Amino acid sequence: MTLEQRSNNRNKRIKKTAFAAMLAKGINALSGLITVPVTLNYLGSEQFGIWMALTGFVAFLSFTDMGLGIGLQNALTRCYGKDDNKTPSHLISTALFLTSLLCAILCAFSYYVIPEIDLTKLVKLSNNNNQQILMQTTQAIIIAFALSLPLGMIQRILDAYQRGFTTNCLLAIGRLGSLASVFFCIEMNYPLPVMALLYMLLPFILLGLGGFYICLTNSILRPSLFKIKGKYISKIVKTGGLALSAQIGATIMSSGPLLLLTSQYGAIAVVPFAITQRLLSMSSLILSTALAPLWPAYGEAYARNDTQWIISTFKKSILYSAIIVFPIFIIMSFYGQLIIEWWSQDKNATPNFSLLMACNVWALITAWTRICSMFLNGMNNFKGQAIYGLILPVIAIIIGYYNSFSSSLILTLWIIIISGETFKSIFLGIESYLLLKSLSPHRSN
Repeated sequence: MTLEQRSNNRNKRIKKTAFAAMLAKGINALSGLITVPVTLNYLGSEQFGIWMALTGFVAFLSFTDMGLGIGLQNALTRCYGKDDNKTPSHLISTALFLTSLLCAILCAFSYYVIPEIDLTKLVKLSNNNNQQILMQTTQAIIIAFALSLPLGMIQRILDAYQRGFTTNCLLAIGRLGSLASVFFCIEMNYPLPVMALLYMLLPFILLGLGGFYICLTNSILRPSLFKIKGKYISKIVKTGGLALSAQIGATIMSSGPLLLLTSQYGAIAVVPFAITQRLLSMSSLILSTALAPLWPAYGEAYARNDTQWIISTFKKSILYSAIIVFPIFIIMSFYGQLIIEWWSQDKNATPNFSLLMACNVWALITAWTRICSMFLNGMNNFKGQAIYGLILPVIAIIIGYYNSFSSSLILTLWIIIISGETFKSIFLGIESYLLLKSLSPHRSN
């Protein structure tokens, strides 16, 4: 098969995956639009604030897989690009074993350690009756996340082989189940911990069932206890370690502000910010969905030395991203407050203009960081992201923390965005430019 034929097949897989991903993310976005006003009314402002804050905390847990998911995906992508059919089952078996071990550790932590921690120091509560709810919800969310670690490996495996169409179809069905679970919990008058557990876990259960069936029927991907070997750990961890650092930094920047603002200003005070961020995250969701299939495609193209396709695709990704992001930015600038008030059905949840624009600008900058990150990830370039991608968000949160004692919530947020996301986006742009420049003289024929 010629490079041109492979490029055409690669583009077809990207389009199919993007379509299915849009469907899955669309359902997820629709679920968010529906569940926010429903759960806000059912749970009340403080319990709703607890859920939003703990949802942000879950993002911090994402690095507990030690970068194994990313390391596995990139290793499998190289195998695919080099037509290696022997190594994948060893890599998959080893990764599943390690993530299952991490799952057991997190479940034990949730059951034995969480009850001994005073969580009200992390999430301020005005109603002491919600302390038990806070603890139980934290336990439920950690358990749900722990179980998603080995189940989530299925998505990494299939994505590495550019079979994202399958994973996204499974996730779409699972997210419909999550939406239905919210109404089921309300109908049965179940508490927040049960609602949070079902809402988070159902998509991964379906993904796991479908994915394991695919892996078991494909000898190249079939895991086995006898194929778990220590030498394959280094292949996964080498990339995963750098990716872990970058992942921690990205998580701190995306979820740290909500946790910081909640701890410093209280759960009720951050509701307008939480809802605005949730709504604007949909633009990032759409963009991430469109860009996600490029990650394994970049890696496979690089393994086959198809640099011309890589350069052309990166330029197209900038153009298409601008088409998605800028209209949303303009609409939200003029009509964001009206949209949020209508959506939340609560005037107290509507942000003022300064808070709205802080979140709006943040979403715009994040779009650029996603374009560059997806490219660098696919090219297996995590070193820079592991350094400045971690240091800058940490500095931003520290500055925001000390500033919060003497400044308003909005000013603190602006300081975090400027000192963290803005500088990070500049470094990502420089690194992407230098990498593209190094590829240019070596274009494939």
